[in-house]
Amino acid sequence: MRSRGAAVWARIILIVAGLGVAGFLYAFPLYWLIATSLKSKAELYQSITLFPQHPSLNSYASVLFDRGFWVLLKNSVIVCAATVVVTIAVGLVITYPITRLSVPPQLRVGVLNWALSLRFLPPVAVVVPYFAIVRTLQIYNQPIALIGIYSLFNLPFAIWMLKGFLAEIPIELEEAALVDGANRWTSFRRVLLPLATPGLLAAATIVFTFAWSEFLFALILTATPQSQTFPVGVQGLVTQFEIIWNDMAASGVIAMSVPLVLMVIARKYMVAGLTFGVIRDK
Repeated sequence: MRSRGAAVWARIILIVAGLGVAGFLYAFPLYWLIATSLKSKAELYQSITLFPQHPSLNSYASVLFDRGFWVLLKNSVIVCAATVVVTIAVGLVITYPITRLSVPPQLRVGVLNWALSLRFLPPVAVVVPYFAIVRTLQIYNQPIALIGIYSLFNLPFAIWMLKGFLAEIPIELEEAALVDGANRWTSFRRVLLPLATPGLLAAATIVFTFAWSEFLFALILTATPQSQTFPVGVQGLVTQFEIIWNDMAASGVIAMSVPLVLMVIARKYMVAGLTFGVIRDK
């Protein structure tokens, strides 16, 4: 009996220790980032301290206004919001027929496999062909180039998420609307879309986050601050002469804050969307 109690306590201690280590590994870099962003440049090079001695928001003002990163922030928001709209719209156009209409199983499997294969395509493998296409279409250094490529790369993820959400909505609801005289578009807009809203918002939030953190295509396909996104501007803080640590930390906090705020606002939709259909009737 005593040995069983000791084993239980040992298991609890191991779990708590594991959670503590995991929490430290996740939380400490974030704390260090925020603390560094609040330090002055002189304080950074004087000594390594855990807490800022004279907390200041000067680095945030330097990044956003002195360096003009608010333009890059605006570009990122516009590109990511447009990417979400295009990706979800195209995803619905592709997903609706294979989940709500009578199509051959081979077509359904083929579409899903095609989407899955696109998701496994490494961006670095296609950056040169896309660069040539963008230059040929004369949309280099324009946000529309990023919107198109971001939408293409996030489309497989949206298709698989939307496929799961739409497949869980009983098709009898749409059939009842059709029997009552509604056409296919009306039943889609007034019956299916309201029921799929949690899933759509969950997919939109994740697509926005993926597009927000993309760096490679934004670096290759843009050249001026009028079209560059926020991550591209952050790498410009690393020069051959110095690394502007406090401004980089402030940029990191700003870059992290936008998807974090979005995630907090949409958390109930995220939970509802990602657990949509998990509980099934036996």
